[in-house]
Amino acid sequence: MRTFQFQIPPKTKSLLTKVGQLADERGEAAYAVGGFVRDLFLRRPGMDIDITVEGDGLTFAEKLAKLTGSEVEAFTQFGTSIVVIPGFGKVDVATARTESYEKPGALPKVEKSGIVQDLYRRDFTINAMALSLTPGYFLKLLDPFGGLEDLKKGRVRALHEKSFIDDPTRIFRAVRFEQRFKTRIEEKTQKWLLEAVKGDYIQKVSGERLRNELRLIFQEPHPERAVLRLEELGVLPRIHPALGVPLEAKKALPQIDAAIGFFRRNQITLEEEKMVWFQALLSNPSVHEAESLSKRLMLSRPEQKIVTQCATVHPAIYGELSGEGVMVSRMYKLLCPLKSEIQCFLMAAAPTPVLRQKLAGYFSKIQKSKPWIRGRDLQAMGIAPGFRYSFILLEALNAQLDGKFKNRKETLEWVKKTFVA
Repeated sequence: MRTFQFQIPPKTKSLLTKVGQLADERGEAAYAVGGFVRDLFLRRPGMDIDITVEGDGLTFAEKLAKLTGSEVEAFTQFGTSIVVIPGFGKVDVATARTESYEKPGALPKVEKSGIVQDLYRRDFTINAMALSLTPGYFLKLLDPFGGLEDLKKGRVRALHEKSFIDDPTRIFRAVRFEQRFKTRIEEKTQKWLLEAVKGDYIQKVSGERLRNELRLIFQEPHPERAVLRLEELGVLPRIHPALGVPLEAKKALPQIDAAIGFFRRNQITLEEEKMVWFQALLSNPSVHEAESLSKRLMLSRPEQKIVTQCATVHPAIYGELSGEGVMVSRMYKLLCPLKSEIQCFLMAAAPTPVLRQKLAGYFSKIQKSKPWIRGRDLQAMGIAPGFRYSFILLEALNAQLDGKFKNRKETLEWVKKTFVA
């Protein structure tokens, strides 16, 4: 094993030292593993640490929590725990284990093992490296499958040919890592990946897990790259026939991040921000297909509403929005009923820069515009409460948006003249 000099924050190094000493006192061996190790070599150390123990990981986590004044949550089915250390963050602690899959896409059965067998169960060689934390061997690298060499050469390589069949969600991880680290999926690994895609093994994965993988894609620094790669590999329609990246969406992808940024700057709330990206994956579905997709991915009710609305408004709404002399009030009538995530994607996917600017101007104006009159003003004029209120207020707002009134005073005068006997 080779020892490396890493730029590790003092707080993190101190914790790793304590972990190694605790394991040594218990007659066990502890290793830092997975993404933490990979990111150290990439010089982008993170706070979350994964620890694997050759021994009893659950008991070890409890001892570590006591040592650091932390809380621990155990997941005994997989022999894993999460220790949340105050002022530091999460430390995942697991028993070294092997995994076997009864069928593709199923959750694995686990058995205790040594560290090398534990590394072999992982997805890619770049995630199958470990750093010893044992005193005397502190930060020595264990790399039985050549992960460091793959990292240097910029390639994502699976550990065995059944990797994507055992766990098809690794298809999404391969794409995420390839795009995040600007690497490439190794040739044989891509062959195995495509075989799993064509074999429809993705269909064996639960909707919840697939939805979570897509969400992780949308959290990447450049989701558009990963989305296009998924399309290139034929992954999306294997999730559901309603998924794909049509030509209009491909043109929209580079604009989505800017559109989301515009909404943030203008303080327009996006409750389901990832769903702005998700709309780029919709291959012009019918309402029935949208409902089927929502069920397949087990989308939440707000997410379902976004998918359904998207199916009903695209792309016909652009014809009305881009017409000559379209008033702001007309734009309001078309856009107001839509979820803000739909509005954001419509701006990103606008077929022309002129329409995109028009929508940006509209959203800015609407966000800054507050109705000059409200129900209490109508009541003060002696107008009896009832269905007329909605009509009067809407008409007043439309006239305000279209610039027919200059101020609140003119609006009130119009109401008195038009609706008060």
